[in-house]
Amino acid sequence: MARVVDVIGDYKIIRTSKDYIVINTKGEHRHHSHVKKESTARLLIKLVTRKTMPRSDYLVEAARRITLDDKYRYELELKQNKDKQRYINVNTGIRR
Repeated sequence: MARVVDVIGDYKIIRTSKDYIVINTKGEHRHHSHVKKESTARLLIKLVTRKTMPRSDYLVEAARRITLDDKYRYELELKQNKDKQRYINVNTGIRR
């Protein structure tokens, strides 16, 4: 059974038996994210309302999921793609 811990602006923090869920009440069902601690949930809400860039890859994905601002979501997606390493196989050369 889930219990509402706090409501901060448009965001709701719900405690479940395993974790905390941050829900954007203005959005649809897909605008939610799961975190392990209540302090992380509060930090996530603070980051999204201030539109600042999280340092953690997990928080970047969580912020992308709960935000409704398209410009901020685009910046988060750019950060995700920029941090990805690309694999280049140097041993594949041109056959003669």
